[in-house]
Amino acid sequence: MNYSTLSIAPIILALSLSNAHAADYDTAHTFAAGDVISADMMNELFNDLKKSKQSITAANMLGTWSCSTYTQVVFGNCSTMNGTDSLYNTKSGTITFAADGDGTHTYTTGSLNFLRCNNNAAPSSYPFVIKNNSLFTKMRDDSQPSNPNLVSIRLQRISETKFLMESHFHSSSKPLFMECDKTLTPPTNPTAFAVAMTNLSNVLTWTDNSSDESGFKVYKKTTVAGAWTLIDAGAGLTVSTNIVTYTDTVSAAGDNWYRVKASHVTNGDSIGSKVIKVTNSN
Repeated sequence: MNYSTLSIAPIILALSLSNAHAADYDTAHTFAAGDVISADMMNELFNDLKKSKQSITAANMLGTWSCSTYTQVVFGNCSTMNGTDSLYNTKSGTITFAADGDGTHTYTTGSLNFLRCNNNAAPSSYPFVIKNNSLFTKMRDDSQPSNPNLVSIRLQRISETKFLMESHFHSSSKPLFMECDKTLTPPTNPTAFAVAMTNLSNVLTWTDNSSDESGFKVYKKTTVAGAWTLIDAGAGLTVSTNIVTYTDTVSAAGDNWYRVKASHVTNGDSIGSKVIKVTNSN
């Protein structure tokens, strides 16, 4: 067996790809029984699973998140139980976590502070710190604008684009549960990556699964343990949006490895496609 790939039996696949948090967590890649999987892809998968279990840092929270709050608190603007079968109340909003540039961090809520449920809840912008998977910060009432409350909120990281929060601010018996999804996420990764080889010419093709990519990045390496190098045709991309093929002409016979990512100029890169190895001959 080439140490750069692993042939995984069905039982191993079933174990390694089980969702860590049910439907809330998606693995980086999808495999079928009998697939040959590169070490690069397996490392990405294990790193993704490992991250979901690591302690949360402020860096993990940076960006804007769309959140929904669920509670059984019954007062203020949470006085109507409007969830399924009227068993809970829910409302939504956005929250942005930002680095201040001096080692400190600040959060800012949107027009409605969904972290509170009473009528005096107002948009907030206060410093925060994260310790032991808990967010420590302040929260303001319109009735006491100069005297914000000190609050702590328990955090649980699901993935790089989803986290959960739990606050007992109102009472120990009626906490607030929040789920947040990042609003600016990378494009969906390309699939069905394939190559047609003719002597020193490698024609790469893939399926475009995203609707928001700025283009695609094709990466290449010439040794199994080597570093990936971007084939940059300009502006940090190999091809522009909606183009699903690229021809790489190599200079000499030998082995080459390829993979492709969808890229968004603001939201970043998707996870990589599967890895393809090509052995060119003159």
